[in-house]
Amino acid sequence: MNNLIKIAVTLAFIAASTGQLPRIIKEVRIAQLKFLKESQASKWPKAMLLK
Repeated sequence: MNNLIKIAVTLAFIAASTGQLPRIIKEVRIAQLKFLKESQASKWPKAMLLK
């Protein structure tokens, strides 16, 4: 887990230094919204009813 955090921080610093951080933040927010939309209960299969 520590290595993953180190990689994420390094990539964030690189993105900030190249001026790409706002674009990356926008893409992450879009991905989060898509994930939330796809995980809505209306997308789940219907539960089987017991007799």
